Amino acid sequence: MNINKQIKVTRRIMPVAVACFMVLIFSTAAMAVTHKNSEEIKKLDETACSDGFSFVVVADSHVDDAAFGKIVQIASVIKPDFAISVGDSTKNGTQDEYAQFINEISPAGIPWFVVPGNHEYRTPDGHTSADGRQRFEKVFGPSDFTFTHCGWRFIGIDIVAYESLLPGVLAKMEKALKGYEGKAAVFMHYPPSIIKNWEDGYWSANAKEMMALLEKDQVPFFFSGHIHIYDHLKIGPTDYIITGGGSSGVDTDVPKEKYNDPNGGAFTHFILVTVKDDKATYSVVRPNY
Repeated sequence: MNINKQIKVTRRIMPVAVACFMVLIFSTAAMAVTHKNSEEIKKLDETACSDGFSFVVVADSHVDDAAFGKIVQIASVIKPDFAISVGDSTKNGTQDEYAQFINEISPAGIPWFVVPGNHEYRTPDGHTSADGRQRFEKVFGPSDFTFTHCGWRFIGIDIVAYESLLPGVLAKMEKALKGYEGKAAVFMHYPPSIIKNWEDGYWSANAKEMMALLEKDQVPFFFSGHIHIYDHLKIGPTDYIITGGGSSGVDTDVPKEKYNDPNGGAFTHFILVTVKDDKATYSVVRPNY
């Protein structure tokens, strides 16, 4: 593949006014729920790829259901090809919380993929649960997954299970990216802690190797959450993005000098990516209250 003609990535901040949206929560104590990422792949519509495509990225929606409900409502209106939650979709990854989350995203009416966050692997007392990964995979399937859409490769990675990128997973990433130079996006909950101001991302093992891989394959996007802010830093061909504003529980204690992007901040938001021909743009969408 000729990668000399690279996809151009631009960005802008876009306010969106929305009406109040209420999510009806049902009692799910006795209900077994599943929302397999593999089943969501089957819902992708390839017939409209000639007109381009779009997708939504959101993370850390576990603090405020009402704010996340407004994001879901916007998604139901703009109808992207799919959405992906990049971790911390629940407080403690319980069966009831998973059922509630699935109930919340259903009104969007689009394929919705889920990457695990540290809160999915927690116990109610705030500790990491030994069976957290098993509980997640029972609902969503394998915590590492890939899929293709409109000629692009999308890779979801479980970075929270070991708080590091295992060599075997890195090798799988390299294999998954082959043939998709300049047309790929990677999603994981923690950002690499070796990036300036993102030390709270925790993980550093194989971070340099992963970033070198993304540069080699000209990967346009890396998405993460965990830090409850929006921030962005372009390194080589890759836009590294923290989108931790999926609720109103944003981290207003982060000082301005700790942002890499002058437009970064602690506000409720999600990311909208639009791909058309050889141009990919992303917008930071802020619901108005």
